[in-house]
Amino acid sequence: MKFRTLFLVVLLIFSASGSRAQTGEGTLEDWNPGYLVTIDDDTLYGPLSLLYQTDLVQINDENRLKTYGANQIRMVFIRDKNNNSNERYIYPFPYHPYSDFKPQRFFEMLFSGIHLSLLCREILVTETVPQYDNFTFRTYFSTRTRLQREFYLMFPGKTVRLAGNSRKSIFMQLSDKKNEMKKFMTEKNLSPEIQEDLNKIVVEYNRLKSEKQ
Repeated sequence: MKFRTLFLVVLLIFSASGSRAQTGEGTLEDWNPGYLVTIDDDTLYGPLSLLYQTDLVQINDENRLKTYGANQIRMVFIRDKNNNSNERYIYPFPYHPYSDFKPQRFFEMLFSGIHLSLLCREILVTETVPQYDNFTFRTYFSTRTRLQREFYLMFPGKTVRLAGNSRKSIFMQLSDKKNEMKKFMTEKNLSPEIQEDLNKIVVEYNRLKSEKQ
């Protein structure tokens, strides 16, 4: 009985630590060193926290907490506190998937190209997963939250569109180079669901568009 109680305590500790990791540790909502530039060209330095869900950025400026909306910012620079070599650049761009009114929203710039750029936003996805209890021999369901990146394509004129996670979606958006991109993605066995592959797709499209006609 004592062994079972001890096992349950250890299990709960590991479950709690896993939950913390799934709910956003290591994300841009954490406080990381960096700076931001406002639309008035004021530059503020200090720990930053970026909130994608509300498109707000908070900064601790000399022990004063300041909050800015995406429409008040030119750019945000964040250096990962756990990895100094990981530098992230965030910009506001107009975006709404269904409306002609497109408010400013924050996007991380993954690749900046003349004809096509690759952006992303972090979202938290809540899932219901089955778990089997070895003591009661029953299956129960629990929820977990994990971090997921959504990728976007930005065309000239700051036109931002959701990249989608299928080849069909990519071919539709890059229709002027559809045949070339289809051949390239097939030969390289690239998937739009993988960030590294999507980056190669964007680089190749820019190369094709830059070729002399």
